[in-house]
Amino acid sequence: MKNKSKKRKVLAILGGVLAGIVLIPSAFLGILTAISFSRSLPTHATEKIENPTGLVQQKGKALFDKNGDYLLLRGVNVGNLLVSESWLSPFGAGESLDQNGDPILDHDSLPTYPELPMEEAIQAFRSNPNLDQGQQEELIRLYRDSWFGEEDFALVREMGLNLIRLPFYWRDILEEDYRRKKEEEAFAYLDSFLENCKKNGLYCILDLHGAPGSQNAYEHSGDLSKADLWKEERHQEAVADLWAYIASYYKEKRPDLAPSIASFDLLNEPCTSYENPGDGTDPDIAYPVYDRIYKAIRATGDQHVITIEGMWSYDSFRDPKDYGWTNILHETHMYNWDHEKVPYWLFNDYHELRNWGHDYDVPMFIGEFTFFEDAEAWKKQLSFYQKRGYSWAMWTYKAAVTGWWTTSWSILTQKLDLRGGKRKANLKEGTYEELKEAAEKCASRFCQKSNTYNYILDFLAE
Repeated sequence: MKNKSKKRKVLAILGGVLAGIVLIPSAFLGILTAISFSRSLPTHATEKIENPTGLVQQKGKALFDKNGDYLLLRGVNVGNLLVSESWLSPFGAGESLDQNGDPILDHDSLPTYPELPMEEAIQAFRSNPNLDQGQQEELIRLYRDSWFGEEDFALVREMGLNLIRLPFYWRDILEEDYRRKKEEEAFAYLDSFLENCKKNGLYCILDLHGAPGSQNAYEHSGDLSKADLWKEERHQEAVADLWAYIASYYKEKRPDLAPSIASFDLLNEPCTSYENPGDGTDPDIAYPVYDRIYKAIRATGDQHVITIEGMWSYDSFRDPKDYGWTNILHETHMYNWDHEKVPYWLFNDYHELRNWGHDYDVPMFIGEFTFFEDAEAWKKQLSFYQKRGYSWAMWTYKAAVTGWWTTSWSILTQKLDLRGGKRKANLKEGTYEELKEAAEKCASRFCQKSNTYNYILDFLAE
């Protein structure tokens, strides 16, 4: 999650603990840091395992490829491709308005836009009187091809990365009443995406970013109004069936694409408090749901790595052995919003120390992060991940910005430059021609490489 709610959440976590840490004598803090970094490292690249599955597999704190060789995943998320996030998007459904109905402008006198979760985006798009169903389908195809096309797979490979984390939405796989969509509809886009990954020698993590009922009530879960997944049986049944459908399909129907899937990422940023989702993951609530999904996947005979997320620190996990789980990857997201006040090394050590005493024999994946415009932090933190054997995927590949600037949130930036009365294309009221032009302008040839592109290249070149 990349918004103010996450900032409040991280601050809440860090507030009390870091307030105490800064008072610890520097010598003692150095000892804690040394202890943190001395914890056991994953199996090294010189070791091999037996791997008859042909899939990425986990053993101890490491991942291994189909040949049994050590594998460190390093990649990028493709946000706003299949799941709407207004702050990344060239589309809106109307500007933010004040109580008088006038547009709310930012400090550069540019229009601002409210959050646009998938449910609202879908409703706005479907209700547009200027579009028929055929035009809607064509615009969706055009947008997806523009936001992340064949040239983008090639760019990820050329950068030296080996992973794309693909956020998707439950409606991609299931009907509104939770019946399974027909295979040709449910998997057409995922198949095409995985074929491009295979062609370019890239792994893909399938990330359920928005689950039935919503797992966190944030924009990127698709529904701002609720986090009902944790309360309602029908939502939990649906998400388990969704993953069983995916697992069985790639095992039985498209086994040629299965090796390109590094992991099934069950639930993005699971926040289990219905009243205050920002509290993060309570294992007592989340793990029974995880166990249900895990068993549904394994019942198909699937042997992919399964990713369990814990927010917002390393102590949100439990030992997979307690549930009889195997082939597990742990994932957390690390956004140090107060990086100017709290050094990144201390931020990382804080998270690791929170996990002291129950350091499970499971590899770690940092599934989302950025270090903004801090070149030194990018170098140090990526080196930290490398030394610890943490796989990673930065957030995110592409962003559309309302101004003329670039953004450290993305590798590529589409500059909308909404000066002079220009607006984002309106999903609810725009004409076919207006929406078509906006979708076409998302293509990477119209974008600018950000400093993040260079930060990652510099690190990988060392």
